[in-house]
Amino acid sequence: MNGGKGPGFDFEDGKIIRREDTEEEDELTVSEQTRSALMMQSYRETRARKTARRRTIAFCMIAFTVVVLVAVALLVFFRISDVTVTGSSRFTEEELKSSLKLSSYSNLILTGKSTLESRMRSAYPSLDEIKIEKELPDKLIITVTDGVGKYYMRMGGDVYVITDELKIIEQTNNIPSGCTELISCDIVKAVTGQIITFKTGTHYNYLVKLLDTIEEHEISPHITCVDMSEKFNVKLRYDDRFIIVIGDAQDAKTKLELAEAVISTLSADEKGIIDASDIEKSSFRHTEIAD
Repeated sequence: MNGGKGPGFDFEDGKIIRREDTEEEDELTVSEQTRSALMMQSYRETRARKTARRRTIAFCMIAFTVVVLVAVALLVFFRISDVTVTGSSRFTEEELKSSLKLSSYSNLILTGKSTLESRMRSAYPSLDEIKIEKELPDKLIITVTDGVGKYYMRMGGDVYVITDELKIIEQTNNIPSGCTELISCDIVKAVTGQIITFKTGTHYNYLVKLLDTIEEHEISPHITCVDMSEKFNVKLRYDDRFIIVIGDAQDAKTKLELAEAVISTLSADEKGIIDASDIEKSSFRHTEIAD
């Protein structure tokens, strides 16, 4: 036997033999024409496989060449050579540029905006907004906004300058002029460049809402300290004249209006403690020094 068996047929010496159930066998001889057709079909299939292989190789070579050309173009062209930084009154343009850590090989397309912003914020956390634009083929245009200190806190012997959203923009040894002192409980973390973290988000919202309410009132420019060291016993210092007791920050708007009404009845040289913790009534007690 020179081949194998299939259902109903045997193959032997180039001949097809039909096998019947009666075990009788008929020989079918493959004609020259059929043999030639089979050989031609095999040739075509082999040629098709070779053609497909050549096309695949050619495609890969073209793709590789394109990738190499693009890589070379990116390395040779689009190098950052023109950088402008504007908007800051606290830092020079050169200082801000240096924080970007650009080299002569830095590429405009390959260098991400988020990477540049992260570098600048890391070096200058007091910056508020940073806007970065790319202008082909080689220009970076950066516009920044300085963070504005509204409050300050004393913590661990240092002074932290804070924005109205309670973001720390500077750590210093000096008390900033024009800022209101802020005293608060439940502080968990205070990191320059980040919003102060409290034990709960509720406390943050509670404090921000109180500060916003104070800002809306006429007495706001005179408030030099907001003391929330006791959450439900809030006190405000009005210049060096009054301590205004708010108590619970609930109904703070009404309580501040009561305090304003009391102040309007006092002479310019009077000092003391204004208790506005009860919205039904308010009281004033004279003291030589408000503390």
